[in-house]
Amino acid sequence: MTLTELAQSTLPTDVLVTSLSTEDDATVVALRGEADILTLPVISDVLASVIADHDGPVVIDLAEIAFIDTGSIRSLARAAELLGDRGRELTVRSPSRIAVRMLTLLELSHLIKPVKATTP
Repeated sequence: MTLTELAQSTLPTDVLVTSLSTEDDATVVALRGEADILTLPVISDVLASVIADHDGPVVIDLAEIAFIDTGSIRSLARAAELLGDRGRELTVRSPSRIAVRMLTLLELSHLIKPVKATTP
């Protein structure tokens, strides 16, 4: 067994799960699990698909993200720029603590969608 085969055989196949849904006129991309260098192509592909194939705003749901690295955050920032150039918006909702930390560290906390207060 080569080193490459060993590395591939020990990598979990479900490190990151993505799902798409729609809410009103927005496309919601939910990320669950760990977003890192190994899953960056998955994030890039789903964002490219959403930008190309859907209209309206894009919401990235990070409520169930266990880990997110700077490359993944930068991918979200690039998607936000591309959407902005097209008159569309990308926002992040329900970010996990690690996601808030990374967004803040990279000065992208403005992408976080404020939580609406509910009245009793």
